[in-house]
Amino acid sequence: MKKIKFRNAFSMIELLFVIVILGIVGGIALETIRQYYENIYRTQEYTKRVSQADHILDQVSKYFENAISSSIVNLDQTENEGVCYGPPTNGDNNDYTIAFVAPDYDSLRGAGTPGWSEDTLLGANNVITALDVDYGVSDTIITALYPASSLLDSAVYDSDSADVAACARFGLNGGVTGSAGYHRITGSTATTLTLNAENNATDGKRKYLLRTGYAFRVLDNGNFMMYSNFRPWDNERYNTAANRKENILGQNVAHFYADYDATDFMANANLNDRGLVWRLKVCMRGLDANLSDSDAETQTICRERRVHVRY
Repeated sequence: MKKIKFRNAFSMIELLFVIVILGIVGGIALETIRQYYENIYRTQEYTKRVSQADHILDQVSKYFENAISSSIVNLDQTENEGVCYGPPTNGDNNDYTIAFVAPDYDSLRGAGTPGWSEDTLLGANNVITALDVDYGVSDTIITALYPASSLLDSAVYDSDSADVAACARFGLNGGVTGSAGYHRITGSTATTLTLNAENNATDGKRKYLLRTGYAFRVLDNGNFMMYSNFRPWDNERYNTAANRKENILGQNVAHFYADYDATDFMANANLNDRGLVWRLKVCMRGLDANLSDSDAETQTICRERRVHVRY
C-alpha cells in the first residue's frame, strides 16, 4: 500500500508574502477609513465655525450700526497696553481692541414723550433744551440698563465739534480733559440739560446723548469679548471701569478686524460723520493636521460683513 504524502498548502515564503499583502491592503483600508472620517469631522467643524462667525457678525453689526463713525478706534494690541492707535486702516492685519462710542438710541424712541431729540436749542450758560422732550425719560432708561448710572454720567456729542484726533475726540486716549468731541452733563431737569464749559457748544447742530462706550477684543484663549458700560469721557477704560459689563460673544475666535474704504464715504455736508460703510471681519480658529485648533492664517475660517454706520 502506498504511503500518503502530506504537502504544506503554503511554504513559509508564500505565507509571509500573503501576510505582507494582507497588511498592505489592511493599511490602505484603514487609512481610507481614517481620511473618510477625518474629512467628515473637518466638514462638520468648518460648517459649525462658519455659522459661529456669522452669528458673531450678526451681534456685532447691531452695535456698529449705532456707533459714531469718528469715534471708532484701535486700542491695545496687548490687553493692558493702554494705547490708542487711531482709526482702523485698510490692510492693517494687527490685532487690536476695537472701541467706539454710541448714542443713546433707546432714549430717542421713548414711549409717548421721548427722552432725547437730536435737534436742540442752546441757551445761556451752556444750557440746552429741545421741544417735546422729557430728559427724565433718558435718566430712567439709563438707570434701568445700567443700575449704577444716571443721566449725569452721560455726555453730549456735538456734531459740529472740532475734528480733532480720533483718540482725543471722545477721551478714548485716557479721558483727556477738554477733548473737543463731547460735553459732560453737569445738571438736568425734565426740560433742560446743563453742559460743562470745557468745550464751546454750538447752536443749531445735531447733538447726541452718549451713554456708553463699546469695545471688542479677542482674548488669547479664543474668547471674543464685548465690553460696555464704560465712559471714556470720565476717564474710564473698557477693561478697568468699576461697573463695566463683559460678555462673551463667541469662542474659538482667532482675529477680529474693522476698517473702511474711503471710496465708500457718502459726501454730504448735512450728515457730518454719517455715511461710512465699515467692513467687519471675524476669523475663527481652523484645524491643523492633528485636528487641533490653530490660529495659523492659512487655516483660519474668515467671514466678512459690511455695515452702514448711522452716526
